[in-house]
Amino acid sequence: MRQILLFLLLAGGPFLWGQEGIPIGKGLDAKPLTSKQLKEVFLGNRSIWNNGNPVTVVLTSSHSEGFAKTAEWALNADAFDYQKHWLSLVFQGRTNAPVFLSTEQAVIDYVQNHDGAIGLLFEAKPPEELVVSLQ
Repeated sequence: MRQILLFLLLAGGPFLWGQEGIPIGKGLDAKPLTSKQLKEVFLGNRSIWNNGNPVTVVLTSSHSEGFAKTAEWALNADAFDYQKHWLSLVFQGRTNAPVFLSTEQAVIDYVQNHDGAIGLLFEAKPPEELVVSLQ
């Protein structure tokens, strides 16, 4: 049964997740996140996971389609407004800036090598061990 669910997730990921993307992470909380908690992370409202690891949001570049999709999902805004949102948080000292990378494969590579890192994939196929469980 687990293999069937994994196959459906990987094969039908974009269809099943729609605009939300597939969240990936390493060294996050042991418990699954709710959709609300996931959105709060991508809005910069969380800086430390319950296990003590710092939250590192990893996004594709601000000119990418994935960034625009993340902006629409997280803030219900366009990429420009999402970028302004993050700049405001960073300049107020409320959170650290996200890590911006050029491709979704670069996002996968970064997350694999950094505890506390979390990203969203819209096109790339995520490694099974990085897919974040949601409630």
